[in-house]
Amino acid sequence: MNGDRRAMAYGVALSLAILSAASLTSIAYSANAPLIRLSFNLTEVEVGAIASCMYFGAAASSISAGRLTDSLGAGPVLAMSMLALVVGGAVSAVAPNALLFFAGLLVAGLGYGAVNPPTNVLADPSNPRRRALSMSIKQSGIPLGGMVAGLVVPTMAVATHWRWSLLIPIVVCAALALVSARLPRGSAVPPADGPAHPLAAIRLSHAFTYGFLVAGIQVAIFVFLAVYLVDDRGFRADEAGAALALLLLGGLVGRPTWGWVSDWLHHDRVRVLQAAGVLSAAFMVLLPFAGGPLIYPVLFGIGLCAVGWNGVFLAMVNEAVPPALIGSTSGVSFLLVNLGAVVVPPLVGLLVALGTGWSFPWFACAAVTLVSIAILQAGRTPPMLARVQGGPAGAV
Repeated sequence: MNGDRRAMAYGVALSLAILSAASLTSIAYSANAPLIRLSFNLTEVEVGAIASCMYFGAAASSISAGRLTDSLGAGPVLAMSMLALVVGGAVSAVAPNALLFFAGLLVAGLGYGAVNPPTNVLADPSNPRRRALSMSIKQSGIPLGGMVAGLVVPTMAVATHWRWSLLIPIVVCAALALVSARLPRGSAVPPADGPAHPLAAIRLSHAFTYGFLVAGIQVAIFVFLAVYLVDDRGFRADEAGAALALLLLGGLVGRPTWGWVSDWLHHDRVRVLQAAGVLSAAFMVLLPFAGGPLIYPVLFGIGLCAVGWNGVFLAMVNEAVPPALIGSTSGVSFLLVNLGAVVVPPLVGLLVALGTGWSFPWFACAAVTLVSIAILQAGRTPPMLARVQGGPAGAV
């Protein structure tokens, strides 16, 4: 039993490191967006496409990564994903033009999408009272890596050049590729407590639609916050990066917090996601009106709620299928999550380019968030022992 718990703890810790590295790579581009825009003379829509291109690659690799995880185990898939992030980061760092820069983002995106199914398997416990917290801890790697990107990458970019600043995520991903390659093929980390008996209370189609919308809003926030603060609020590039890091600190706090609440209310994780959604919409509405130092608690609140949903969502999806299908089901869920990240940011950029100003896009993001929690409500089903019955609960 102690050995199983140590193995699960190692799985969560490695997953946290892997996701931190992937996020460090992704958010490095968002944190550098004001400088990258100048280098390639990008429009607002093209700035939104920075994230969309990377997440398009992530969507393309999600399902195959899930199937490979179920057949080969987490180790080989994680090693390949880290190598893709290294190659993509290197290509975009040396790109002489926008076309090759976006090609590098696409390759990096393939690696970004492939990390999610294997880390879902590594970090999934059998006890539903620990599932959301475990998933939230490993998903905290996204805001953690983003915080590092927001604090370190723009500072190095201002001191040298944004191209040189990409060496930071490249080196980190290369080191973790070596660590991942040492994991054994097959089931790399055994389940902590034997057979799982979780509860599911959501139709998968509704859960996937929710993930599509809120992930798109989350990535739009990541992509445009620095540009918004520079263009509309008069921040310097390094100050905007620090503000993005503060928002991600909120996410770092929010993910385990919402995960703990969700495990306490594990029979009804939908309610937890809905509460987080209402609060995140409120903070987004407040952002354009938050002047002076008031902007900082608002940014922290957006991170706390709009970034904190992820671990609870993954626990809810994992509980809808047998353990042997977690990898492939995660692949489908992250396909939709990544497609949301492809579609939504350019639409937000289009709103800005059409001359709406910056307030209306934030209000639109809040409205979409409220729509997402209404979709969750429509997909609610009576709680049932999904894995005991041996099949997906509420799947349509």
